[in-house]
Amino acid sequence: MIAAKDVREAIDAALARAGGSLGIWIVLNAISDEGVASQSLLASREHVDGATITYHVDRAEKLGLVRREVDRDDRRVKGLRLTPKGSRLHERLLAAAAAFDAEMCAGISHAEQARLRQTLAKIRANLAAPSDEAPAPRRGTATPPRA
Repeated sequence: MIAAKDVREAIDAALARAGGSLGIWIVLNAISDEGVASQSLLASREHVDGATITYHVDRAEKLGLVRREVDRDDRRVKGLRLTPKGSRLHERLLAAAAAFDAEMCAGISHAEQARLRQTLAKIRANLAAPSDEAPAPRRGTATPPRA
């Protein structure tokens, strides 16, 4: 999917110009929405594996953007909270993401955007559904049987 790669590279560049990255944006935005969030919640919400979210959280912590706090109800769990520096960067990244979204969707009607969201939701559901059988190969892509 070339379009997905193009969008990822473009949003990463837009966020970099605002002083962040896609990984930092994912962490800061999710924590901002939740107030305090665990790493497992971030990973689940953002559909990334634990190692990936750990890398991004560790980086955000080293940059002074988030801090870890022990959960009062379960001392084994550490919640993540934005620092004032993290909140300021989040605001800049939020503005950059909104500007990117407007630029990306320029010339695409609201109806077209709605259809695209519906189609992408169907694709996501298809990918998430358990499959009992392998999908049929597309015409011209099947490998010939071995002799």
